[in-house]
Amino acid sequence: MRAERLLRLLLYLQTRGQTTVAQLAEALDISPRTIQRDLEVLSLAGVPIYSIRGRRGGWALLPDYRTRLTGLTPSEVMSVFVGATAHVLADLGLDASSDLAVTKLIASLPEGTRREAEYARQRLLIDHAGWDDRRETPRWLTLCREALWEEMRLAITYADGTEPFEVDPLGLVAKARTWYLVAARTDGRLRTYRLSRLTSATLTTIPFTRPPTFDLATYWTQSQREFQASRPSYPITLKVRDHAVHRFRPTTPMLPTDNNWWIIHTDLENPHEARAAVLAQAGAAIVLDPPELITLIHEAAQQIAESH
Repeated sequence: MRAERLLRLLLYLQTRGQTTVAQLAEALDISPRTIQRDLEVLSLAGVPIYSIRGRRGGWALLPDYRTRLTGLTPSEVMSVFVGATAHVLADLGLDASSDLAVTKLIASLPEGTRREAEYARQRLLIDHAGWDDRRETPRWLTLCREALWEEMRLAITYADGTEPFEVDPLGLVAKARTWYLVAARTDGRLRTYRLSRLTSATLTTIPFTRPPTFDLATYWTQSQREFQASRPSYPITLKVRDHAVHRFRPTTPMLPTDNNWWIIHTDLENPHEARAAVLAQAGAAIVLDPPELITLIHEAAQQIAESH
């Protein structure tokens, strides 16, 4: 997120010329202190930026300096224009800005690359939302985003009944239609918090230093791997009709069998979840293993028959 902020600042200076910290703060909706810090970061990174003292002073780039965001390959162009997720941008209030940015970016591309972008944009769309349009309202999303941008500590209360505590927000993750806050506790431990389970959140005036080695994508991948490994495991083998195979997530390649049936190996959390999943298919799924699940299905089917 900080890289995006620095890029916005750099592009603003490139297009507007000499500007004061106050003007930059107002235009980019960032605190003057953060602007000052970011200007120093750009200077240390080798960007030819300099300050002009006095009443008519400000900050400016050397006249001949221009950023060069070119050199995209056709595959890279396609990944940029196909990968946008509309509902995530809408949650962040960036959907209109995204449309305008796409239009500007396409216009700035060389002719050949522009054709690749338009080709991909008109033919491919990735919609990560499900058919069920219900989703969690990201109540604390705006506040968490502000804390991230300003690098200010948050005081939060979680739905598990713990007392309020402070965290350093390091990232926001949208998984499907659910938002998560990745943050560091005051003891340095990294934790993931589901925004819908926050019962309160307050932006403090305490700044924090973002760990220089922290990478959000790397953390999230590792976190998901650890979560999957910690889940209870109940492997089962089923014989499933072709119209019902999408109801299960195979752990190995499916094997075709007679008359449009498939052999599927899948993994659920416990026998009770497995029983409910099989019964929900109304005969389109048959348990082959384990034997205890077959017994549970027989007992449940008998109870259903007797009650009807």
